[in-house]
Amino acid sequence: MPLDLLKERLPSLDIVSDGQELAAKSHDSWVRGLVERRGGAEPAPARAVLRPTTTEEVSTVLAWAQETATAVVPYGLGSGVCGAVLAGAGSVVLDMGAMDRILELNETALTVVVEAGLRGSELEQSLAERGYTIGHFPQSMELSSVGGWCATRASGQFSTLYGNIEDILLGCKVVLAGGRVLELPALPRSATGPDLRHLFLGSEGTLGVFTELSFRIHPAPELRKGRAYALADVSAGIEALRLIMRGGWRPAVARLYDEHEAGRHFAAAAEPTPALLTMSEGDPARVETEVRAVDAIVTGLGGRDLGEEPVTSWLEHRNSVPVFDDLLDQGLVFDTIEVSASWDRLGLLYDKVVADLSSVSGMILGSGHLSHCYTDGANIYFTFVGKVEAEGDALRIYDEAWAATMRATLDTGGSIAHHHGIGRVRREWLPEQLGESYQTLRSLKQALDPAGIMNPGALVDMEEGG
Repeated sequence: MPLDLLKERLPSLDIVSDGQELAAKSHDSWVRGLVERRGGAEPAPARAVLRPTTTEEVSTVLAWAQETATAVVPYGLGSGVCGAVLAGAGSVVLDMGAMDRILELNETALTVVVEAGLRGSELEQSLAERGYTIGHFPQSMELSSVGGWCATRASGQFSTLYGNIEDILLGCKVVLAGGRVLELPALPRSATGPDLRHLFLGSEGTLGVFTELSFRIHPAPELRKGRAYALADVSAGIEALRLIMRGGWRPAVARLYDEHEAGRHFAAAAEPTPALLTMSEGDPARVETEVRAVDAIVTGLGGRDLGEEPVTSWLEHRNSVPVFDDLLDQGLVFDTIEVSASWDRLGLLYDKVVADLSSVSGMILGSGHLSHCYTDGANIYFTFVGKVEAEGDALRIYDEAWAATMRATLDTGGSIAHHHGIGRVRREWLPEQLGESYQTLRSLKQALDPAGIMNPGALVDMEEGG
């Protein structure tokens, strides 16, 4: 038996082959998968959950997996929402949770080296105790691993100031199918050919497994100041954000909510009009200058000062994650979809998606907010809520909402994913998004994983023609 061979090679490896943990770690938090399971479609779980403790053990597991043609599904903490984790019968789940140590803190170079299974909130807490921050704060901070951040090419809530994970990751160790270990050193910058870090960032475990990560860190900010504004409409808010970024300002938080989301999230503090939340942090002199500049831009576009309370409220509740089971119990199907576009296309994209979502039968609400800004554009985070009236409505509404959003994004020249990744929910639209380069992605997959054992079914469809 293949597992017996693995036990011989790694007698100390923790192997779970039955029980609740096996079923729980055979999938992530994809809403569509939850709907299917609640409807009775319980797929066969993986053969086993493997819990390595070192890079060497991961290497041995992947060598064994290639020899025995066993599919391997890497697992961080299961917070993914796109179906990248869906282990089938006969596969094994590579649970990275036991690799959770902080290996080195370099206070001179401002770097930290960690193992990939470390929980994000635990890393940030440890850094804060020493007077530092990583500056990466996804909503799933308490539910996600640092390796998961890299595997999905994640963004944090303060990304406008600190950058996305590709700006924070300096170096890494990655184990390839067959067990070969790549060590990509952490350097300030290097022109030694293509940057191979970017080959694995966003690859969702299909090209290799992160085991160690070197991140850029920052001194904890000395001052933080927030301000919220009411705006006449979404287009005014988009223009305000564009001018803020054009002016070279980088508030840690720059979030624009349409009237539906502003009313839902800030009913006690803001008015049911579009609301712009801004927050600057860092050196006091720089913060004060930036706050004045941002205020001048927003009020110059008719923005009305709402004070600090909406920002304070958002900071207190920003990591609250919806409990999807509770919503389904109420007969509601809900999800969020993050996309991005350039400033000249954002307004059109917002209008089209909201309109197209409203045309889905059973849809109660389609709304959006902007939460990550760049000099050339921003993301939009759409939310939809549908009412389930009959059997099959939940999946129909879910699929039609996603299809409408993906279609509108492609038609307006945007990106179908900003920071949650592709998984399975976006996979069918990826060829159109990438065009001819999709075949390059398939070629890379074939070259690095010729046996097709690395997270099959996620990101790229290797079974399709071409």
